[in-house]
Amino acid sequence: MKKNFIITVDTEGDNQWNIYNGQDITTENANFIPRFQEMCEGFGFKPVYLVNYEMANNDFLMDYLKKKQKEGVCEIGTHLHSWNSPPEHELERKFEGNPYITEYPEQIVYEKIDFMTKLIESKVGIRPVVHRAGRWASSDCMFDILSELGYIADCSVVSGCNMLNYPGKTVSYGFDYRTYPNEAYLVKDNLIEIPMTVKHIQHTLAGKSIKNRAKNLIVGKDRWLRPAISTVKEMKLNIDERVENGSDYAEFMIHSTELMPGGSPYFKNSRDVEREYKDMRTIFTYAVQCGFEGITMRDYAKKFLEK
Repeated sequence: MKKNFIITVDTEGDNQWNIYNGQDITTENANFIPRFQEMCEGFGFKPVYLVNYEMANNDFLMDYLKKKQKEGVCEIGTHLHSWNSPPEHELERKFEGNPYITEYPEQIVYEKIDFMTKLIESKVGIRPVVHRAGRWASSDCMFDILSELGYIADCSVVSGCNMLNYPGKTVSYGFDYRTYPNEAYLVKDNLIEIPMTVKHIQHTLAGKSIKNRAKNLIVGKDRWLRPAISTVKEMKLNIDERVENGSDYAEFMIHSTELMPGGSPYFKNSRDVEREYKDMRTIFTYAVQCGFEGITMRDYAKKFLEK
């Protein structure tokens, strides 16, 4: 059985979390994406750039990704941050979090996803068919709308994770994915979910700092294929488990802001970013050694739906 390595990039603005502070959202991190793309191509991997509203309006980025998608070495999908993606719809603030897409009325959810779909298509000439909601949100309503709009894959689910402690704007809780499958599964007749590769480990001393290790000993740790929050050793263990379990894919993720020095609290300077690249090269090399091959999410979903 072929083993597929899926790379997803939440492609979003530099400071989009500060929108409520009156700041304009900048997109400087777009200039750092070509280096990452070139590295992925060197391993035969095909990143899926899940693009949100402000990045879809960065002409440099969209022209670059359009060219790369035409070459067949990447894919452009939709990433929807509901709080700053048209059309505007005011929600009464009850809690401190940014709103989940699931907090909006059904018609507004449709209009927001439809707007982003058409915007991306207008920029690159190909309609996106893969999606990830901001803040890892999901609902039956969202899946119905994605299916209606022609999407064939979603990757918003984080199997094994308890995200109930992350409030939205009108709700005091997030999502509980602890009992969800950790393999791809059919959501609608023509839409599949491709969950993130995450493993929850209980009572572990693993972590990147003393504070994190103390917390993980008490509540456990979610071990991601994500260099911002997992060590190389932890990510290798995730890949090993996918091989041992006979899984046909592993899903790696980063944020585009993490490729730019100072774009993320995890990578505050050039030294941090170089360390991140070193870790990614190590993990990508290991994935290849374990028999994984690059694939876009579109192609993976098409093969799944043909079964």
